[in-house]
Amino acid sequence: MSRSAAASTRLRRFAGALLAFVACFTLHVSGARAQGAPADSCTYLTCALDVVPAWNGLDLVKGEREVRVGRLGFLWTGDVSPAFAGEPHAIELAHRAVRTRRTAAIFTDVGGALLVAALAGGLSDSEHPDRWRAIAIGGGAMFAVSVPLQFAADGHLARAVWRFNARFAR
Repeated sequence: MSRSAAASTRLRRFAGALLAFVACFTLHVSGARAQGAPADSCTYLTCALDVVPAWNGLDLVKGEREVRVGRLGFLWTGDVSPAFAGEPHAIELAHRAVRTRRTAAIFTDVGGALLVAALAGGLSDSEHPDRWRAIAIGGGAMFAVSVPLQFAADGHLARAVWRFNARFAR
């Protein structure tokens, strides 16, 4: 048997094995769904939300497997309200969390940029130290303003999670 024929045979065997695996997996998943609860039913263990700290914000996770469904980022954040579907008050609190976090992110980002600019300028321009000091003070002030806003956003998100999870106690 030539090398190309042997390689072709191995490739066909691999493709057949892969196809069999995919077919078995598909049957297993569809069978598990048919035997278990309907796909749209939620229990506390499968659908309750939680907030988990991450290096760049707070992750919004779902169920005991902690599947990430959103992130309230420190530097910028996306909309997390779709995770709260079905609970209007929780959705409003989630919107408030995102608005507050985005405002805080502007202060954080601009403050950080001003601090970096002041550091770089101060190191390279020794003739105007007052200018760079003023820029650093402005950056520090903006950064300081962002901190309570970041905490307020965290509070709104925590209340949204509490409100959403309360539906499992009914």
